[in-house]
Amino acid sequence: MECKPKYCIIGAGAGGLACARHALDASVEVTVFEQTDRIGGTWVYTDSTGRDQNGVPIHTSMYEGLRTNLPRQIMGFPDWPIESNVSYVKQEEVLRWLQDYVEEFKLRKLIRFEHQVIRVSPTYNDGSKWEVIVKDLRNERYDTFVFDYVMVCNGHYSYPMVPEIVGRGSFQGLQIHSHDYRKADQFQGQDLLLVGAGYSASDIAIATVKVAKSVTISHHNPDKVDFDIEGTISVKPGISKLTPTGAIFVDGTEKNFSTIIYCTGYKYTFPFLSADCGIRLEDNHVQPLYKHVININHPTMALIGVPFYCIPTQMMDLQARFCMKYFTGELKLPPRDEMLRDMEADIEYRRRRGLPKKWMHKLSGDFQTKYYEDLAKTAELQPIRPVIMALFEESMRRRLASVQNYREDDFEVINDNEFRVL
Repeated sequence: MECKPKYCIIGAGAGGLACARHALDASVEVTVFEQTDRIGGTWVYTDSTGRDQNGVPIHTSMYEGLRTNLPRQIMGFPDWPIESNVSYVKQEEVLRWLQDYVEEFKLRKLIRFEHQVIRVSPTYNDGSKWEVIVKDLRNERYDTFVFDYVMVCNGHYSYPMVPEIVGRGSFQGLQIHSHDYRKADQFQGQDLLLVGAGYSASDIAIATVKVAKSVTISHHNPDKVDFDIEGTISVKPGISKLTPTGAIFVDGTEKNFSTIIYCTGYKYTFPFLSADCGIRLEDNHVQPLYKHVININHPTMALIGVPFYCIPTQMMDLQARFCMKYFTGELKLPPRDEMLRDMEADIEYRRRRGLPKKWMHKLSGDFQTKYYEDLAKTAELQPIRPVIMALFEESMRRRLASVQNYREDDFEVINDNEFRVL
């Protein structure tokens, strides 16, 4: 009897679950390793920061009261929508949607909870398989497995990126990254400095302005977002220097603070990939990847969810389907040199558009639509519906117009091409 191909999926967040479901549909043997004791990845909320009960760094960056920054109508999987009576849903609704997905497609039996992947490397003979060393955290035991395919779905919102600022070591107040922010109450009566102007900065500003003595947002482009937030919020340009009691900004002004929260994004990290996996990481640029997803040096490995400024669930589901077309042999990947040329052409196109290396995976503007269309066309897949992209652009426009109120908008999808604002 022919043995089924064995698939290793690292992580039981949205990306890992989508991969598990589509791999299971291909009648292969699937094992999902999840280092926490539950599914959901970044959508799990915990009061804890630092390390968990097994001494593993806390993965989730979820904070109290979070609502999605995209409408639920575009956040579900193509055939598994998020149902609710509002468009911007709470964290617990997304988590429940993922839990229901696990039950519907019978994925729980595939998941080994509290199993931390320690090392992934090509097998020493011909490199055609993968040796995966896993730590059973509950029993403090190491086990070694061999797989035919590896799908890395470890998420990219858990390893904080903190900028190098002159004087950072001299500041005597509290400094944390938004990864460790949980509740506004702990900043009662404080003078807060938020560094950054993305989603977490605006969310934390909205929550903390109600309890803090003052809130200041520093960003190198203060006009990026209109911080029309009720309460007293100051917007400053970039920081020139930190002092023991506060900050001096590039416009020469100075202000004292008791706490600094860095809302400055995250780094990609794949600590379990050995050097002979052939993946290198430079300034948050992951190489060499075919279509931002398949490891060109070892094309039986995929890194799911690398592109950002996107519609994550729709994209990861599409990437999972893309990979399965090739992993199952239904389609054949191009030769290595052709995949490298495809990657280099994408990099060169981005450079011509003025993007720095750290944005080589960014899908802003027309990059996102083109990327999804390219994946679907290349692998002969059902594309993402045009209405999804149209609603994404409208929701982004409305957020830029009002970070305070955009989540009060409600939408209805009419058909594959149209939506309306309720």
